[in-house]
Amino acid sequence: MPFKVNHIGLVAGDKNLPVLVTDFAKKNKIPLSIVGIAGSVNSDLSKKVDAKNYKNLFLTELSKTILFFKESGVDTVVLVGGVNTAKFKFTFDLVRMFFKLLFMKNKYDGILRLVITEFEKVGFKVVGIQDLMPNLLIKKGVLTDVLPSLKNMDDVKFGVPEAVNFALTDKGQSVIVKGKTVIATEKFSGTDALINRASKLKNSRGAILIKVVKPQQELRADIPVLGVNTIKSLVNAGFDGVVVQAGKTIIDNEKEVITFANKHNIFVMAV
Repeated sequence: MPFKVNHIGLVAGDKNLPVLVTDFAKKNKIPLSIVGIAGSVNSDLSKKVDAKNYKNLFLTELSKTILFFKESGVDTVVLVGGVNTAKFKFTFDLVRMFFKLLFMKNKYDGILRLVITEFEKVGFKVVGIQDLMPNLLIKKGVLTDVLPSLKNMDDVKFGVPEAVNFALTDKGQSVIVKGKTVIATEKFSGTDALINRASKLKNSRGAILIKVVKPQQELRADIPVLGVNTIKSLVNAGFDGVVVQAGKTIIDNEKEVITFANKHNIFVMAV
């Protein structure tokens, strides 16, 4: 790491990434305090640290999170994991953020920036999981033994600029391409919902998913992630593969993802 970390404060949502941060801290003998997001966090995560170093809090209880981290001696904060199923509680923090969000174009990105700013204002360094574990970043090239066909490559060459142009609109970061045509674009519901929606279109089999980073995306808290669930969605949809942005996408459990993709004839490519 190019910076010193004395004590990590982990704000943990769902899925496996919070576990990776926890294992990283343990391996490197870095003290760790965890705030599990109520309604999202895996309950097993609390078993990985002493009870005094873990709290379950609502997503809207930012002040309590900051106080807990301050009292624990945290100097570096990491926010990872999804919060789509998080439970909410009416708090003063929620009211303050609501009025600030009224003046922001992209409400989701705005929330992330506001949260990071609140941590930074009181002296915490906020970093992304990729800053702690750069080995998770996907390198350029085809990761799988399964290779894209010539038709797939035509769609890649056509689709990557289209995905970048779509990301510029700030509406989303993923598109589905088939036959050098964008057949579906991402909505707020996310990537897996996009794949499912596109799979119901006529002649969508053989399509590819292309996922890039939005120009102003806050990568410390919202870096694109490729996991096995997305590959499973591609398999169920009858699609051929996925293209992501090298150096700006992390892979969650690379061995599992690549093994599953190879088994089901899905290519994984980074450009």
